[in-house]
This record gives sequence, structure tokens and C-alpha cells, in this order.
Amino acid sequence: MNKINEKYDALFTPWKVGNVEIKNRIVMCPMGGTSLFGWFELTGCGFDKEAAKLFLERANNNVGLIIPGIAPLRDTFWGKWLWQNPKMFEELKDFMDEIHKTGAKLFVQLTAGMGRSWAITELIAPLHKNKITRTLIKPIIDTSHELACPSPQPNRWAHDIECPEMTKEQIHEIIEAFAKTAKLCKDAGVDGVEVHAVHEGYLLDQFTLKYTNKRTDEYGGSFENRYRFAVEVVQAIKEACGEDYPVSLRYSVVSKVKDFCEGAVPGEEYTEIGRDMEESEQAAKYLQDAGYDMLNADNGTYDSWYWSHPPMYMPQNCNLEDVAHIKKFVDIPVVCAGRMEPEVGAEAIADGRIDAMGVARQFLADSKWITKLMNNKLEAIRPCICCHNGCFNMTHYKGVANDQSISDASHIARCALDPRVMQSKKYKIVKTKQPKNIAVIGGGIGGMETALVCAKRGHNVTIYEKSDKLGGVFIAAAAPSFKEKDKQLITWYKREI
Repeated sequence: MNKINEKYDALFTPWKVGNVEIKNRIVMCPMGGTSLFGWFELTGCGFDKEAAKLFLERANNNVGLIIPGIAPLRDTFWGKWLWQNPKMFEELKDFMDEIHKTGAKLFVQLTAGMGRSWAITELIAPLHKNKITRTLIKPIIDTSHELACPSPQPNRWAHDIECPEMTKEQIHEIIEAFAKTAKLCKDAGVDGVEVHAVHEGYLLDQFTLKYTNKRTDEYGGSFENRYRFAVEVVQAIKEACGEDYPVSLRYSVVSKVKDFCEGAVPGEEYTEIGRDMEESEQAAKYLQDAGYDMLNADNGTYDSWYWSHPPMYMPQNCNLEDVAHIKKFVDIPVVCAGRMEPEVGAEAIADGRIDAMGVARQFLADSKWITKLMNNKLEAIRPCICCHNGCFNMTHYKGVANDQSISDASHIARCALDPRVMQSKKYKIVKTKQPKNIAVIGGGIGGMETALVCAKRGHNVTIYEKSDKLGGVFIAAAAPSFKEKDKQLITWYKREI
């Protein structure tokens, strides 16, 4: 291995979350579709071996801390609690043994739910609206439970659906489920858990925000009441697992919200109706003192979703300044995510502005990018182009709920650049026993990808391109200034060819 470029040195220093030491400061952040307990919130469908394979490959390529996608405490379908499925945790224990052989650490992210942010589909919405069909489907999918939030309000996706108020009994059930599930994770060898989330306008976040919490009981009103749910969750986990067991919190520093379904954009002057920086300074310290051992931080809610998982038109490192500011108010480690660039992340860590760099979708585009970085082979890293075409393919427009097919919903965490992601059996590359001479007509992205796959399978490939450039229509597609990653992708393909 080549010596790591000194400008990245800070990324490859050890750090601790509680008593757990992590070998480097690169965190693989959670993504929808990568839950170890199965996606589409079907926790009862069994331990996800495809997700496990994805994480093990990245663990073998030098990631420090892995946080898989959300594990719902309660099945969306059939309503079974995750802690009631012991077989899941037996398989998880075997998997953790393999992860630890690589030197990586792994936290399981547990979610209280989505509340008004539950992406009710165009297929399910009419069934919920009718009282009779809602009652009939309740044993299979209890939509009222999935939509329950702090106080009655419109759903983020289907504005004509009013989400019901969550009862105190439901709140206490969720808190108990956090504790029981976290204990099972600990017993399976999981290094820590992450609470999902005072972040992105999910259920726990909705309780903290004035514009989504109009309750008049002990879970609404004052600052302490609005943050009570999140506080009681970590207290219950610590009571079940011990004070030394690490509990991370997925945390949005600033909500970036102007109104329901109306977010702010970078540089815009606006009036914040969610968590502003002044409240965040107080909240971060309050949550630390309650028992959280790490803040896995960025910005935004589902009303301003593009801060939490930024597409290509958001600036690189778009959350760094806000996350670095909030670190001044806590003593626990703070991770920053949001189009983070390694050089910028390393500099911020070296300066003590953050403790680690969170990265998500780059791990889908290139599973070996950290190893390549360590070997000073940056030009060999296939860049994530932040297109959201495979990894975040929900769709919504006026008058329609989440107009995403069931097939798409159950296949999030695919990658537009690498079809093998979460589909390794379907798209595995096998060497041919009968090499052929193959002509590929056209040197666009599709032509170049075809050529590369054929070559990897052992064929002799020639590309025929009528112009004097490789890239095809993607050259024009990459022209806008905010598509710097598209330009890098063309360069990467040329190099590979």
C-alpha cells in the first residue's frame, strides 16, 4: 500500500464513541434500503443477507464505522415488534463476528417511525381514506399507527390525509421497544445503536418541533416537553444496556423550513419555523446530558429534504458550517454528512471542527473508494453523481401521494452506476469460457459501460464512436456548473476504457 497523502491523514486517526474505539474517521451513514432486518420496513421478512454482503465488502475496504439503514421497531406489515423475532438476532450475531474480523465497527439504527413523513403510497392512500377499507386492512397494515404523530396535521406526501395524534400508550410502547431491541443488539455483539431520529422531520423530530407538535400534555409545549420523547428513549436504552453502551443520535442541526412542505435553499433569508440555531445550541447540549454519546448530524426535514440527502444541485459540504458550529456546544463526538469531500472533511477534523466525516451514497457507487483513497488512486474512484435515480427514487407531485411503485419501494438502495448494489446475484460478473470479439457501437456512457462489463467477462472489445470524444450525450448533460460529478464520471470512464 502506498503512503496515504498527508492531506488525508486526519481521516485515518482513531477516535472513540463512548468506550468504543473506531479505527478511522469515515462513517458509512445509513441509507434507505440497507437495513440488516430487511427493507420496505418488513422487519419480519428475515435477516437481509444481501445487505450483510454489501456491508462486509465495505468493511473489508477500510470503512471505520458502519451504520446500516433504519430498522423499524415494529413491522409496517402485520405489526410484529422487532424484539419478538429472536432468529434475526442470532443471524446478526454471526454477521457481527465477520464484521469484527475486518476491524470495522457497526451500530444498528433503530427508528421510532415516520409520523407525518411516512411516505404513504398512491396505492395505499385511498384505502386509508375510507373508514371501512382502513378497518379491513388494519390487521395487515395499520395505516393509522404508521401515520400517528405528535398532533393532528397533514401528511407530508398526501396533503388531504390528516395524521392522527399518537397516544401516550403508543409512546411508551415505542420507548420500551427501543430498550428491548437495543439489548438484543448488544447481546448479538453490535457495537452500539443509533436512535432514529431527532432528524429530517421523522417522528421523534416532529415531537421536538413547534410547528408539528401542538400537544398540551407532558410531550408538548415547553422545550423540555418537546424533547422528552427523545430523552426517555436514551434513558431506557441505557437502563437496559448499561451506561457504557454507545447510543448515537441522528440529528438535524437546523430544520431549514419556512412552512409545511416549503424548505429554504442555501443562502436564502427566511424565518425558521422548525429548529433554529439558537434552539439547536440548547438542544444538542440537552440531548448529550440525557445520555447520547454521538451526534450524527446534518440539516433539514422532509419539508426541506434536500439538506439531508443532497442531490447534485446542492453545494458540496453543504452542512459543514452548521454542524461545526453545533460541536462547540457539546463534548461528545459530532459527525457531519452531506456531500462531504475527503479533503474538506480531513481539514475540518484536523482543525477540531468535527470528529468524523459521514458518507453514504459514494459507498454505493464505489465500494472500494476508501482503499483507493488510501493508495493515492483518486482517479480510480468512480464518483457518485448524486442523481438519486436508484438510491432515493420516491416521487411526489401536486395532488398525488408517493407515486412510487411497490417494486421501486422495495428496491431502494440500488445505484444508477452499479447495478450490482443489493443485486449481486442477479448482476454478478462471471468470466466467460468462450471469449468473443465484440464491437460496441457508440462511446457514450452506455457504450463504455457495456465495453467494460464485456471486458471484465473476458471478451475482446472494440468501441466505435463517430465523434472524436467519448461521453456521448452525457457531455452535454454534464455541462451545468453544479454537475461537477458528472464531469468526473466521464473522466473516470475514459480512464477505465
